[in-house]
Amino acid sequence: MHNQPPPPSSGGIQPPEAPGANSNNQLIYWDASIARNPSVPHFNDESRDPAGIWSVGGSTTVSLSGHQVALDDDTGFRSTLTRHFYADIDTTHTDIILIICAFVSGLVDGLAFNAWGSFASMQTGNAVFLALGVSGQPSRPEYRWAKSLISLATYMLSCITFIRVSRALGPRRRLTMVLSFGVQTALLFTAAMLIQCSVVSPEPEDLSAPMEWMQALPIALLAFQAGGQICASRTLGIEEIPTVVLTTLICDLLVDPQLLAKINYKRNRRAAAFLALFVGAMTAGGLTKITEMVASLWFAMGLKLGITIAWLVWKPAGRRKKDIEG
Repeated sequence: MHNQPPPPSSGGIQPPEAPGANSNNQLIYWDASIARNPSVPHFNDESRDPAGIWSVGGSTTVSLSGHQVALDDDTGFRSTLTRHFYADIDTTHTDIILIICAFVSGLVDGLAFNAWGSFASMQTGNAVFLALGVSGQPSRPEYRWAKSLISLATYMLSCITFIRVSRALGPRRRLTMVLSFGVQTALLFTAAMLIQCSVVSPEPEDLSAPMEWMQALPIALLAFQAGGQICASRTLGIEEIPTVVLTTLICDLLVDPQLLAKINYKRNRRAAAFLALFVGAMTAGGLTKITEMVASLWFAMGLKLGITIAWLVWKPAGRRKKDIEG
């Protein structure tokens, strides 16, 4: 008979035996620190090992429980984030957002008309300038009708784009509002940078000089963002604040049979929107006079950025009573 070699003094793995010697097909570990007699084999207890992908104790079973927790946490976070952005927003107090948008319209149109002789938001004025251009009037500035045409056409394209995207994503979803006002903020930023970097003249237009066609670029950008504003007022269901025009707003305000009532939210919204747009245009004129023309655009961009951030944390719409009962 051959003598079996003694195990290592510090513990280790026993050399493999001949096939059939160990019917359990398990690896045998030696642990001299816990066994009095090192010649007695010690079977490793896999319950001590942390969960993971490594098999222990000679078992071919692979544990995935450690990674499963991480996957569950990651899936839960993504699910929560998805629900957050796909939830409809609560329309309570969204009239405040639209009143701020009316102020932005005043800022933008005050700048656009003072600098380039056209409007970015109030397309009624652009339609009049375009119609006068058919007869070659006014003679100065030259090609004013062309800038008005660019603004009007861009505004129409904007309305089509914003409303179709809103319907595709869900008109009142948080994702829709963040995307809409994020795009508007980016357009204002781009227009401001064009003027800040002198790609477009930072000075008001000289009526006696030839038209600078680069002016059409910021006009188009500002008109496109204006379309997003009025689409937002429609999707939020607050039609008494169109944010870009005062003609119908003033009429609706004055013909309201409850004009002098103590509580009249629609009247209050219309009056606030009128004042906001008026003060916005005054602010644009004041900023142009005491500082640079581009200051109005930076101010408008900051307000739109604040609105975009507000949509990220806006309260979600509550469930309807019939949904809870059902």
